[in-house]
Amino acid sequence: MTAAAAVSWLGRAPRPDARLRLFCFHHAGGGASFFRSWADRVPSGVEVLPVQLPGREARYRERRFQDAGELVETLGRALAPWLDEGPWAAYGHSMGALVAVGLAAARLRENGRGPEAVFLGAYAAPHLTPVLPPPDRYDDRELARLLVDFGGMDARFLEREDWLRVLLPIVRDDLRICASHAGAGLPDPDDERARLPLAVEAFAGLDDPLVEPARVRAWERYAHDFRLTLVPGGHFFPREEPGPFFARLNRSLGRLLGEPAPAGPRAAPG
Repeated sequence: MTAAAAVSWLGRAPRPDARLRLFCFHHAGGGASFFRSWADRVPSGVEVLPVQLPGREARYRERRFQDAGELVETLGRALAPWLDEGPWAAYGHSMGALVAVGLAAARLRENGRGPEAVFLGAYAAPHLTPVLPPPDRYDDRELARLLVDFGGMDARFLEREDWLRVLLPIVRDDLRICASHAGAGLPDPDDERARLPLAVEAFAGLDDPLVEPARVRAWERYAHDFRLTLVPGGHFFPREEPGPFFARLNRSLGRLLGEPAPAGPRAAPG
C-alpha cells in the first residue's frame, strides 16, 4: 500500500519503531477523532492508530460501507502491511467492537499475524438480540432523539436540520454494518472449539443506558481467554469517565509490553 493510501485510513504512516500498535475502531456515526486524546493516555511504547472509515470526517466524500463482511475484508487488505510488520492489538468501541473482532478472526483464519489482544467496549455480543434499531425503523426525528438519549449526539443537533442531514445517513449506514454481523466471519458462539485463541478484554459502562454489562459479558463465548471490566460512565465511558477506563486498559497494555503497569479497577472474572 502506498503512503497516500495509508493516510486515508490512518491519517499518517505508522512509526516503524512502535513496540505495539493499537488500531482503534470507532462507534456508529462516529469517526477517528473519538480517539484523539488516546496517545497521551497510554504507555509510551504503544502507538495509537485510529482507523478512519470512509464517509465521515476527512473522508466525508468517499463511499460508506454498509456491510460488515465487506468492511472487514477491505480493512484486512488495507492494514495488512502494518498488521504483518509487528505486534498489534485492537480496540473497538460499540460498532467498532464488531469490526475489531471480525478483523482479528479474519487474520487468524487466513494465517496472517493475529493481534496480541482485542479490547472492546459498550457492545453486546452479536448473537444476542440487537440493542441498536434496524437502520430504517425510525424516521429522522426519532432516530436523532434516540442518539441524544444514549449520549451519541449533542442535543443541539435536534435544532439543526442541516446538521442532521449530514449525520443521520452516516448513522443509518453504520447501523446496516451492525445488522449484517453474520457476514463478519465471527466464530460460532455455540461451538467452543471455534473460540478465538487470543485474549479478549471487554469493557462495560456501569451507567450505560443502551448496553447492559451482561450483554457485553456474552462475548466470552467468542474467545478462550476473556475478561470483563466494569467501569464508571455511560455508553461513551472513555470520554465521560476516562480515568478508571485508562487505568485498566493501561494495565493490560503494559502487560503486553512486558512492563509494570499502575493498578486500576478490578476486573470482573470472565
